[in-house]
Amino acid sequence: MAELNYTHWWSLHLRVAKGETLSAQDQNDYDLGRHLLDEQPELSDGDILNHLRSLRTAIDRAASLHVALTTRSAELDRKIDGLEVTYQRLTGYNLSPKPHVSA
Repeated sequence: MAELNYTHWWSLHLRVAKGETLSAQDQNDYDLGRHLLDEQPELSDGDILNHLRSLRTAIDRAASLHVALTTRSAELDRKIDGLEVTYQRLTGYNLSPKPHVSA
């Protein structure tokens, strides 16, 4: 559906489903979208399964990255805390009366 914005088409589709009358331009856009969607080949169960597997792999990678980043963030928070304590001990000044990062 490259020739037509799917979000726009969907809003037209919802209006049609509610029984609204579309303007001539909107009706043309709606009909074009239906035609383009009808031309798309049907996906086989194997295609759908492969797509779902690739999505699962992407989700797993993102989850692993999230864990790694969360761990690294906690390490950096500990280092910052230690540096702030050292700075305060050496200078007598408190760098951050509030937490540096909200969790």
